[in-house]
Amino acid sequence: MDKRTIRIGVDVGGTNTDICAIDEKSGELMVYKLPSSLYDQSAAVVEGVQVIAKEYGFTGEDVSRFMHGTTVATNAILEGRGAKTALITTGGFRDLLEIGRQKRPDLYDLQADKARTLVTRDLRFEVGERLNYKGEVVREINDTEVEAIVEQIKEKGAEAVVVTLLNAYLNPENEQKIKAVLEEKYPEAFLTISSDLSKQFREYERLCGTVLNSFVGPEVKKYMNNLKKTLESIGIHSTYINHSNGGLMSIDESMKFPVKTALSGPAAGVVGAQYITNLIDEKDLITVDIGGTSTDISLVVDGRFEASDEKTISGYPVRIPSIDISTIGAGGGSIGWIDSGGILKVGPQSAGANPGPACYNLGGKEATITDARVVLGHLNQENLLAGRLPIKAENSRQAVGALADKIDMELLETARGIISVSNSNIVKEIKNVTVAKGYNPSEFCLVAFGGSGPLHAAELMEEMSIQKALIPKTPGLLAAYGLLTENMRRDFVQTYVMDISDDCAAVLEKWFAALEKDADAWFDEEKIDQSLRSREYFLDMRYKGQNHEIRVPITMADTASAQTLRDAFTAAYERLYSFSSKDTVQIVNFGLSALGDIVYPVVVKDEYAGEDPSAAVIGSRHVYEGNGKYADYILYDRDKLHNGNVIQGPAIIEQMDSTTIVLSNQKATVDAFLNMMIERK
Repeated sequence: MDKRTIRIGVDVGGTNTDICAIDEKSGELMVYKLPSSLYDQSAAVVEGVQVIAKEYGFTGEDVSRFMHGTTVATNAILEGRGAKTALITTGGFRDLLEIGRQKRPDLYDLQADKARTLVTRDLRFEVGERLNYKGEVVREINDTEVEAIVEQIKEKGAEAVVVTLLNAYLNPENEQKIKAVLEEKYPEAFLTISSDLSKQFREYERLCGTVLNSFVGPEVKKYMNNLKKTLESIGIHSTYINHSNGGLMSIDESMKFPVKTALSGPAAGVVGAQYITNLIDEKDLITVDIGGTSTDISLVVDGRFEASDEKTISGYPVRIPSIDISTIGAGGGSIGWIDSGGILKVGPQSAGANPGPACYNLGGKEATITDARVVLGHLNQENLLAGRLPIKAENSRQAVGALADKIDMELLETARGIISVSNSNIVKEIKNVTVAKGYNPSEFCLVAFGGSGPLHAAELMEEMSIQKALIPKTPGLLAAYGLLTENMRRDFVQTYVMDISDDCAAVLEKWFAALEKDADAWFDEEKIDQSLRSREYFLDMRYKGQNHEIRVPITMADTASAQTLRDAFTAAYERLYSFSSKDTVQIVNFGLSALGDIVYPVVVKDEYAGEDPSAAVIGSRHVYEGNGKYADYILYDRDKLHNGNVIQGPAIIEQMDSTTIVLSNQKATVDAFLNMMIERK
């Protein structure tokens, strides 16, 4: 028998660990979901891999690539749990980490606390060096001074060290000299050099990102080493970690730059949505990933996801390449509550996995969105996860009833109110990423995933006049599936501020040539074949005098014409702000995305089975629709639906990882890839 070739994607969330595996030859998809392990994420990861391998009959030696989205770095940042970190910086900049941008966390809250400074002042050291704004060395490093500082850092017991020097993004010479001393004198410390992590300006953001990288570095490195060792013990040797930019990096690179793994789970979901919709030629998407605690919203425009290098993680601004994802506290476990004015609110507080919603019967007493869905009849009244999670519907009625008593409302109307408020929160954020950026949401396809996404999809369509919504084959595991579709990716970005002029082509060629050289070195380091290499180019541009820039995708052919670059910027600017100017346009950042090992999984098409879905009917359920009205919703088993089946609303489609609602004025059509497209009748 021929040896199997298996690719595995594992996404770890706060509640569950999702596993998708695919046979690269046959296209067979294998899925599994289990609770995340609290103290060591790798325990659930390896347990799940062993279960799915045994169930589907393959071994670790059959695995060609293991891809992992992890929240270890994110959790460490959110919880303020990291290494004792020291900082070496340019003379006069010791307190930049505390001064920041002199912005209050909340403009109207005088009592709001700033994010905790992660490096105490006694561990912040100044070195007498200086680069000017052009990156020219004005004062060289004194090795003796650096050696003395390193000795102090060792004496104070710092586990990690950060080196961030002024203007080093233009010239890393002085930083590299300090790096050489540290590697020789203190090799056991986790070390991050700012110019290795980012070559972009804005000193405070660059400093924060570099500090975060070292702060979480030892913990992430420990986790990655443990994961790598454990996977190798079961025969898996090719391990990659998901990057927040929607690409993969080697596990060794992730140990050097762990901050790049922050937000990696949501990024994988967007990539998965982009991949499955590209198969059916849908290019403009609003992705809505609704899990147990939060909702992540992103845009894909003309087949490309929106990207941004500016992120804030737990109050710390960082500049790392990432998919532009907006997150709000609205998930299945989000709690309904009454504010001081007697108004019903939902989230951001969440019941989490334990005790979870009241219906889980684990001690939860608060009314959550999940409980509201149970009360209304949207969810199975006896169990979830295809029978693996028994629930107690009466607990949901008691929890929602207690909330109803506080505001003197009927039980069912209170449940409807919880859903309406949560949908309003999501709609508001969708508008922030569409309307506020100059896009008309009705022209996009809504892609709803996560365990709770398909429950909200039909309602969001109605509220926003969106014409269609796609529900993936495995919506609750789309982030894990997205990992199967990802390839190696690294973004190279270099700040160099210049005006666009008719004679700027030579400068453009120079900087892009430097980025291409860096990309080629990375390709070689990762041993990516020449035939499997690809590049995408972009510029961050602004009008002269502005403080922030916008990202504009370009081709290398565009760089030969200043007018072409101006026109591309003007089009992007007008879409965002509905006007443009004749002012001078500046380039701020040169960017190149290097993509390697361009291999996608085999996708099996289902044979056409006709429109009749009756073979998948498993019953009906009485559902409350509001204003005293009920309707009988036909229940379907998603696993029994096939290509061509048309489900007329009102209907509820159940599957292991999620539940989909189709309203009475809607229909859902199953495509050849077993996705469902919800449209109005």
